[in-house]
Amino acid sequence: MHGGVMGKARPAKRGVAAVALLLLAVTGCGSGGTPTGAGSGGQAHGVGRAGVLKIGTSNNMKPYAYEENGKLTGFEVDLISAAARELKLEPQIVSLDFSALLPAVSNRQFDVAAAAIGITAPRKKMVDFSDGYLAGYFGVLTKPDSGITSSVASVKGKRIAVLQGSIEDANAGTFLPGADIVRFPDDNSADLALKNNRVAGFFNDFGPNLGIVKKYPDLHLKQPITLPATDFPAGWAVRKGNTELTGELDGALRQLVDDGTWLKLYKKYFPQDPVPTASQMPPYTPKG
Repeated sequence: MHGGVMGKARPAKRGVAAVALLLLAVTGCGSGGTPTGAGSGGQAHGVGRAGVLKIGTSNNMKPYAYEENGKLTGFEVDLISAAARELKLEPQIVSLDFSALLPAVSNRQFDVAAAAIGITAPRKKMVDFSDGYLAGYFGVLTKPDSGITSSVASVKGKRIAVLQGSIEDANAGTFLPGADIVRFPDDNSADLALKNNRVAGFFNDFGPNLGIVKKYPDLHLKQPITLPATDFPAGWAVRKGNTELTGELDGALRQLVDDGTWLKLYKKYFPQDPVPTASQMPPYTPKG
């Protein structure tokens, strides 16, 4: 869950430093007044215009959130859009660099951020989170000749890429002790570094790594190291103290699980992953 969820592969799961120009570009309308109930069609919790849920996401985190044929799509985009409609709000989605999303929510530029953002204690100091809705696996993506094996010890001394501000970044020292961690602003930069032999591996979410494998079939990329990330579920990030919206999103999530929408989207975007059993369905609770 990248910064957000963790790599995916079994019940499915990303940050913080921003580019001022990007933030200014998406600021939109002012901060608005006191929020009213979402279903009432009132001001959308302090951001944007009435009846709208303004959502921040990324556009290069396939299968979570990505751009295809000029349109944002992915599990995150479809799920948060369904949640907004459940609350009788129109979803308005804007993409940013992943590391800029939480500051943008905190600064009232979005109502919510949805980008496989793992729930962690440091992040909870900046924003509040909904219940967890996605959990899964991390993977270390490598070329066959990298020298990296299924043993975590094999990464010692090797340059390993991570997404800046991601959970992988924050926990690389614990998961991959001895590795030389190299930070990149997005997945595209990291996978190009791997392609061009500037790093030996990419420590990333399992699911997005599968997309990179397909992107570069001639490289015969593999994930010899996979690590469970069920203690780091992803949640929707909401401005701190906005308990009304957080509660409404929790309710919408439960409804989307109960009516089958969550599972339908899961199967659509993670077809290679095992299907969660009834006891493995969200909501998920982060460790600590």
